[in-house]
Parts: sequence; structure tokens; C-alpha cells
Amino acid sequence: MLFNSIPFLIFFSVVYLLYWAIPKEFRKYFLLISGISFYAYFSLALTVHFLIVISINYLLYRKIQSQPTKFWIGLTVSLNLINLGFFKYVYFFSRVLADVTSYPFFQQVPNFIHIALPLAISFYTFQVIAAAVDTYRNPKEKTVKVEDYFLFVAFFPVLIAGPIMRMSDFFPNLDKLTPNKEKMYRASYLMMSGLVKKVLVADPMSLTISPVFNSPAEYDSFSLFIAGICYSIQVFSDFSGLTDMARSVALYLGFETPENFKAPFFSTSGRELWKRWHITLSFWLRDYIYFPLGGSKKGELRTYLNLIIIMTLGGFWHGADYTFICWGFYWGVILASERFLEGKLGLPLTPEKNKFLIVLKAMIVFVLFSISGLMFRSNNASNMVDHFYGIFTHFSFSLENMILGSQNEWLVSATSLFGEGSSFRYLHIENLERIFYTSFAVLFFHHIQYVPEFWERIRKHDVWLAPVLGVITIFLLATLSQDGGEFIYYRF
Repeated sequence: MLFNSIPFLIFFSVVYLLYWAIPKEFRKYFLLISGISFYAYFSLALTVHFLIVISINYLLYRKIQSQPTKFWIGLTVSLNLINLGFFKYVYFFSRVLADVTSYPFFQQVPNFIHIALPLAISFYTFQVIAAAVDTYRNPKEKTVKVEDYFLFVAFFPVLIAGPIMRMSDFFPNLDKLTPNKEKMYRASYLMMSGLVKKVLVADPMSLTISPVFNSPAEYDSFSLFIAGICYSIQVFSDFSGLTDMARSVALYLGFETPENFKAPFFSTSGRELWKRWHITLSFWLRDYIYFPLGGSKKGELRTYLNLIIIMTLGGFWHGADYTFICWGFYWGVILASERFLEGKLGLPLTPEKNKFLIVLKAMIVFVLFSISGLMFRSNNASNMVDHFYGIFTHFSFSLENMILGSQNEWLVSATSLFGEGSSFRYLHIENLERIFYTSFAVLFFHHIQYVPEFWERIRKHDVWLAPVLGVITIFLLATLSQDGGEFIYYRF
């Protein structure tokens, strides 16, 4: 049930009206029922699995609180990782074994083991692990009631794709479940921005680049490279749009949720980028993997290794494919290299005063992000290799020159009978004009996040501003929207 779909509009309209109509003391129970219903819409059978996972985790949470030992926290983390690994990575590991051993049995695993990926398993796994580890570290915190814990995991606004909430983010909200005008205005702005990002920016860009990623061997070098730029625009608009809508729905229900994006493409280093992009995941990896590995306290080499490990694991968390592992390793190497060049060699890689250099460095970081996007978006490892190979070899006239070099000029000329130009040229990406208006949209949303006081000055006119922007948003969606797909992070 996607936030930009008619079923969700109907579902949330009913939930919203009933939620504020019932007495305050019953609202969290109603939200719990709503969350379970939301999950059941996806799959009734997997909802049973979901409830069993929450039940086991609550029992383990209570055990950790009463006996905060390494055994219980280790058992909790292990069980959750086994659950995640079975549903998400069985096919991947069977493919790895098939590639390594060439044994037919491993190649046939997908044919006789059919595994459906539970909704939001990557996100709720990290959420319950964080709850267990936080309890282990602070066992004297107030005990969470069973119904509150279930609501914490099954809270439907953030269930699809985060933000990854911690207990300290969630439970303080339960004492503030009353209507609040400021939250309603803020929720409306977030919903409008989320819809515009998704429907008017991400979806059109997806239509532009999908053919390139589906058949990279057929496109020229420029198209293959620019596809990474386009994907950066798409994935930001898609994922931050989803986050905006999730935070909006939560605010409509009275819940404050953490921000997940803060103008990431204005970053002047990889380190800063990951403090501004998918913030809740970045800090989860830092607090629950990087620090336990020793962080930066066990020497320079160990620090570089830890950075590469956490980013590679972060990539693997995103998806069960070589492409995601390459993506994570790529960013781990960049972060480790930055730390070495700045910390060890003392090179000033991050400008602070010169505006020209700041803009230039932000553009370089954006290009590095776009290159990583080619890995992240590739359909499989073979396509990823074709894509990078093509960037350096698929020049516009290379195919035609190869044919002419074989003294087949007549064949090249004959192809003009079937249309304009030669058929012996690589394809060129279409609808590049979309890059211009989508880039302006991305810059606008970045400016709002990067200079929040700009928006705060305007918000004194909420009474008329919100309705006017709402009408404009509806008009734009009605006239400019195109056929779009599901959210990118919906499948993780």
C-alpha cells in the first residue's frame, strides 16, 4: 500500500478520522490495529510471521532488561540476523556458491525453494536490534509495555522504508497524542513536497533512465555516464519524497519522527554526505557496528578497515546482489581515503571559506555519488560491468567506424533506407530536457533544508499559504503526473 496510491488514501482517511474521534487513552491501541491491518494488506500469512517476530523480540527485550548479559544480547541479534538472512539472502548465497563451485544443485535452489520477502524486514530488523542493544546498554530504563513495543515496531507510517526509529525517538510521542495545529501545517507541507518529489521528479526521471540500465550495452558513453547523474536525481527525489510522506503521516497522527535527509548534495565530503543522506541508517551503522568494532580508537589501519566494513555491510543491507556490495565497498574506500588524506597527510580536501571551491567540491562529491549510483541501480553484476565498460568504449561512431573499417560502406549506407541516420551507432538517452527542470526542483528542496530559516520566515503565513500550495500541488499532479512505479526503497 504505497503512500501515493488510492488504497492508502482511503485507508488513511478512515484511520485519521477515527483516530482523533476516539478517546485519547484508546488511540495507541487503534494505531496498533491499524499497523497490523496495513501489514496484512501486503500479506496475511507474512503478517503472522511479523507478529511472531515482534513477540519473540519483546520476550528477549524483557530478558535483556532483567539479565543484561552478552548471551542474551548475542542471542537476540543472532536470531534477528538469521531471520533477515533467510528471507533476504538465501538466493544470493546459493548464487555465490553456484558461481564458486559450478555445482548444479546451488543453481537450482530458486526452483525448489520459494521465499517471499516480508514487507519492511530490513527496516524493522534494524529497529528491534537497536532496541535490544540500547536496553543492554541502559537496562535500568523504564520497562516498555507489551502493547507499546508492538506499536513501536508496527507503526505503519515508517514501516515501509523508515526512518529507522529508536525507542528514544518513538516512546516520548505516546504522551502527546493530542491535536496540534503547527504539526498539521508541517504535515501538509511535507506531504506536498513528498508527492511533488515522487510524482513530478522521480517518476519522470525513472522513465528516462530505465531503458539505459536495462540494456547498457546498446547505449553510448555519454548516455551511460549521464544516467548516473539522472539516477542521483531520481533516488534523492524518490527516497526523500517517501520520507517526507512518512513523516507527514506520522505528524498527522501526532508523532514526531527523525529527519532522514538534510540537503545531501550540498555536501563537500563523503563524510558529510553520509551525515545528510539516509541519516538514521548512517547513525545506526555508526552506533551499532562501527563503534563496537572499535571505531577510530584502535589505530589508523583499523579505522580504515572499519569504515570499509560498515559501508560494505550497509551496501549488503540494501540488497542481495554483488552490485550493492560493490556500492558499499566503493563508499568505504572513499571514506577511508578521505580520512587518510586529511587526517594522516593533512591535505585540505574540504574547503570552508572559498565559495567557488565549496561549490566545486560539492559537484565532485555529487559526481562520486552518481558513479556509485551506476552500481546501485544496475539490474545485475553483468549489467554493471557492461555499464562501466561502455562508458570508456561506447563512443558515438565506434560501431560505425568498425563496420567501415571492414570495407562494408554499402551496409552502413543501406541502413538509411529504414530511417534517418545509421543503424550502426549506439543509442542515445532520450528526454534529457527533464534533467533541467528536475535539477531545479532538487536544488529548491535542498535550499529549503540547507537554509531552514528561509522557510520559517514564510511560514508565518500558514493560514493562507498551506491551502494555496495545496491547490497548486493538486493542479500540478493532475496535469503533469506520469505513470510511475513503486518507491525504490519499498523493496528493501
